[in-house]
Amino acid sequence: MDLRTITIGIPINIESDTLLHLESKLKNFLEETTIALATENINIRTFRINLTPVTNKDSNLNSQKIIGKIETFSNFAEKLNIRWINIPYDLTENPKELSELAFTILKRYPKTFSNLIVAKDKNISYNAIPIASKFIKDVSKLDNSGYNNFRVGVSCNIKANTPFFPYTYSSEELGISTGLELPKEFIKIINSSENRDLISLREEIITKISPEVNKINNILSVLAKKHFIKYNGIDFSLAPYPEKGSSVAELIELLGLEQLGSNGTLFLTSYLTDILKEIQKRNNTPTTGFNGVMFSLLEDEQLGLRNNNKLFSIDSLISYSAVCGCGLDMIPLPGDIFEEELNSIILDVAALSTTLDKPLGVRVLPIPTKQENEFTTFNMDFLFNTRVKKPKNLSLSNRLLTNTKFSYLKWQ
Repeated sequence: MDLRTITIGIPINIESDTLLHLESKLKNFLEETTIALATENINIRTFRINLTPVTNKDSNLNSQKIIGKIETFSNFAEKLNIRWINIPYDLTENPKELSELAFTILKRYPKTFSNLIVAKDKNISYNAIPIASKFIKDVSKLDNSGYNNFRVGVSCNIKANTPFFPYTYSSEELGISTGLELPKEFIKIINSSENRDLISLREEIITKISPEVNKINNILSVLAKKHFIKYNGIDFSLAPYPEKGSSVAELIELLGLEQLGSNGTLFLTSYLTDILKEIQKRNNTPTTGFNGVMFSLLEDEQLGLRNNNKLFSIDSLISYSAVCGCGLDMIPLPGDIFEEELNSIILDVAALSTTLDKPLGVRVLPIPTKQENEFTTFNMDFLFNTRVKKPKNLSLSNRLLTNTKFSYLKWQ
């Protein structure tokens, strides 16, 4: 079993002298961890840095100071061969100036991700959502490919220390978390299994995956303790990767579904989510993040192929979020989609997240040169090209959305 990421959480306001000391500490930790995992034939695809949220609660944002911090972290990441840095922005308070800062940083630093927080503590921030939609549209125009929104997520009620980007933020304590590459492990077990019913197969998957998870957990927890780094745990999510044998859609179809998008998709998604929760429960594994099934369209080859046949809609993917992982993720859209429709899409996901008390996100990629049904033309290791999804060109009127925040009566 391989790791998608080891993600290091660092407070954004860490002092320069402390960061300098941390460089040597993390270098030793990452080297030891890589060797220890390699000894067990476990590879690590990426190392990442996750920062604490940038806020503007008191309208005293110091943009130049934040940019200076990101410059320092960029140099820090370069020295340690860390691929990406995630910067969360809490748009629930005074969002306009924050979004302008986020745009400047995303444009200037190509290794950074932006996490735009629009719902937290079971409250949806109306005023943050249009600003997030405008941000997405502005980012889409940075080049004709629309690629840069790969680095932008809009998040709702997310948890600290999630290893997967961009829907995450770090707690105030230096720590690490890890995300697994589970689909290929599940697929191997199913392909070699003689079990012909879902209940027996479920037990076989749990029994075979558990020792591998325990091995990873033990290595990381011991090394983190040795280097005085907090170990935040594992995200058990089934996260796809665009290569053969690493597709969530392929995995679900192996369970008996004719093609992903047909009725039965939601049931099998819930079946897999239940297995992930049970692995965690039986092994008493420390966890963080989503711990669910991720339908990331542009990152899943088989899902992309089913999308080419128009077997599911944006609404379908949102509905699957009730029982799966990260929400509406990596969806290519026409470049001329209206901000008002993006507002409505984000609001629907925020509603699902808030009513279910479940972390979810939205990552969509409007592509300036593309219309619905045309194919994307990305050239990047994490992406598989597929058809641009069809929007409805309809949206919710904002006539009654007059307050800055909305909460459901059940949470009041």
